[in-house]
Amino acid sequence: MSDSRSSRPYLESPRHPLVKELRRLLTKPAERRARRQWVVEGPRLIEDALRAGLVVRHLLVARRLAEAQGGGDVTAALIAEVERQGGRVSLCSDRIVSLLADTAHPQGVIALVEGELPALPPPDRLRPPILMLDGVQDPGNVGTILRSAAAAGVGAVVLDAGCADLSHPKVIRASAGAVFRVPAARLTEPGALPTLARQLRGRGWQVLGLEAHGGVPYHTAALDGPIALVAGSEARGIAPELAAECSGMLTIPLAGGVESLNVAAAVAVVLFEAARQRAGRG
Repeated sequence: MSDSRSSRPYLESPRHPLVKELRRLLTKPAERRARRQWVVEGPRLIEDALRAGLVVRHLLVARRLAEAQGGGDVTAALIAEVERQGGRVSLCSDRIVSLLADTAHPQGVIALVEGELPALPPPDRLRPPILMLDGVQDPGNVGTILRSAAAAGVGAVVLDAGCADLSHPKVIRASAGAVFRVPAARLTEPGALPTLARQLRGRGWQVLGLEAHGGVPYHTAALDGPIALVAGSEARGIAPELAAECSGMLTIPLAGGVESLNVAAAVAVVLFEAARQRAGRG
């Protein structure tokens, strides 16, 4: 149906083909990857995607936002930019936004974004430091780690098949747009991470794992050279076959009887220590 107050289409039925398409993409990571299409929520993240060179094929905006005065300035600018680039814009009801949103308090703007996420360079062109994630299943943790990796100047993030999918809406949101900027890949071949670790060691890299206890205190290790930091899941740590390929293990000393840190927090601590050491060397 059409909204008489706007030349843009107005969607209010969950059975509308676009709504059904977006809901399907939200639940099927293989289809997202095959089509190179992602569902992105919120004006800031959509702007990040545009700045990274991705294309907004269709923008859905809650009608109340499109008609807002003053408070809708950001949304109005986004609508104008999407239309300038040839994307389609539709208004929709709050019910449709709730069906498609992945947050408790939706921002009222959802986009179908198309394009390539930053590709992982071949092993001989990786720029240190890099980060390797083994079995980090929580998408919020993966997204937060990507955000820290971007802020700490990490050259690439490599995930194994047991990690959360990079196109998961929670990964995109928790990354605060870093998923559109940091070269990353989720490797699905068996033994891919141990193989990469072995290749890097053969090129003179240090492959350093994170473990809760028994490793070298992270701040005493030399982290300013070619290093790959390996982090495993909080439940089981780094898989034995990957741990066997590590040059050494790092531990973060903790006070107050705390047993361990959340994996995203632990990774951030060590990445920023590595950044501090690189800055000091420079």
